[in-house]
Amino acid sequence: MALQGSLEDFELTDVFQLIQLGQKDGGLRIQAEDDVGIVYFKGGMVVHAKTNTIQGEPAIDAILSWKKGRFVFNPNEETLETTVDLPIQQVILEAARRIDEMQKIQKVIPSFDAIVKIVEVPDAGVEKIHLKPEEWKVLSFVDASRAIKQIAQKANISEFETARILYGLVSSGLVTLVQKVETKPPPPKAPIEDKDDKKDGGGFLGIFKRK
Repeated sequence: MALQGSLEDFELTDVFQLIQLGQKDGGLRIQAEDDVGIVYFKGGMVVHAKTNTIQGEPAIDAILSWKKGRFVFNPNEETLETTVDLPIQQVILEAARRIDEMQKIQKVIPSFDAIVKIVEVPDAGVEKIHLKPEEWKVLSFVDASRAIKQIAQKANISEFETARILYGLVSSGLVTLVQKVETKPPPPKAPIEDKDDKKDGGGFLGIFKRK
């Protein structure tokens, strides 16, 4: 029986453990809503991971953050690439750390679909902030129109790592979220009641003036 299922029913960390216990070789293919990820195993150990845009440990970060989609394990799927050298226990430990960190990030950045923009007039003292190369890279793609997941693709960094970097930039006052304002149509104007209408009993016909 094939190892397959839905991400809504099974945790990927549990699936990883099953593959490790069986010391399996093969590829675990995960189909998300708008991406595809593959994690390759050799003797139950993770050796390579990739999505449509990234590979290695950043790909594992992205894959483990997916909450919707389907997975299937194919024991005949192999790879010659080696971008990961982590025991399953380490993968699961890092996943637990990310869950705790993501809860903090989500208080500021609600989803990867959020749009951010650079603060035009930052507070005093911001000029003293020293940014790391990856932070500059992410900041260079912030333009008030791209969602965080689009910035992640442009920067070739996992969505989680991009959100983590932007969390720091938002907290430091360099970047802010774009607030979408929903415009509602004005309510229909009530017809002006004519005093003569009352004499005719009002109702639907009462909106028309008497000649």
